[in-house]
Amino acid sequence: MFRRLTQALRLLARRIPGPASSEGTPRMGAAPSEETPDRPRRASAARRAPPRTARAARYFDLHDDFRHPARRELSDPVSVEGRKLDSVWFFTSGAPVLQRGRLKLTVEPPGRPLDFSLAGAGLTPVVHATVASVFRELAPDDVQLLPVEVEGESEPYFILVATRLMRCIDERACAEVAHYTAQDAPPERVGHYRTVKGLRIDPEKTGGARVLRTWGWPVSLIVSEGIKEALEHAGVSGVRFAEVTRPPPARRKPRRKSRRKPRGE
Repeated sequence: MFRRLTQALRLLARRIPGPASSEGTPRMGAAPSEETPDRPRRASAARRAPPRTARAARYFDLHDDFRHPARRELSDPVSVEGRKLDSVWFFTSGAPVLQRGRLKLTVEPPGRPLDFSLAGAGLTPVVHATVASVFRELAPDDVQLLPVEVEGESEPYFILVATRLMRCIDERACAEVAHYTAQDAPPERVGHYRTVKGLRIDPEKTGGARVLRTWGWPVSLIVSEGIKEALEHAGVSGVRFAEVTRPPPARRKPRRKSRRKPRGE
């Protein structure tokens, strides 16, 4: 009798909802029912569900929109005194730049440049203060922003320097790649890319950078999906994006020619 009374009290206690539980739901930490001691406890739906696969990072090649009707040609950066720099590729090598005094750009034809432009033969990224604030906020460890004077323009502009150079080109996923050899390049260029068509990168080799240059092919300025979306949301003019992480298009199988039956069959 005492044993049956004890079991009845235990069952009644389990049916009374706790202060933080819903009706009919046992409180957190309650022991499994003694009525079915051999039945395995069923995992919750969240635990039974297969683990979610993390979404692969997406990256984009950030271009100057050459087709924009308001586009102005910007010169390579020079000192305010007009002295040329040592190299037109000074700001696109994927490394921080030591400040060399005040810089300026000329505009042809005169007028306000776009929010984002690639200047001169060196394709130096030049951005309006609005664009600079996006990169400063989202990728402070990946960029350097150098003030630059733009001819005839009172608003602030900056040279955008990507300071991360990552060896992340996925050669097998690219449409075509060709390397410099000892026969056609100086020793420091051997192994670099002479041609890259259909650029694709491996997101796992970017080191988590949000802005980067690709080793051996630093002409491409690569940005993360988050920066792309922020620039689009801000309505930035002059930008054009090409994804470099999507798989290459599948090759179509050649159609088999149907054999025509000879007449008379």
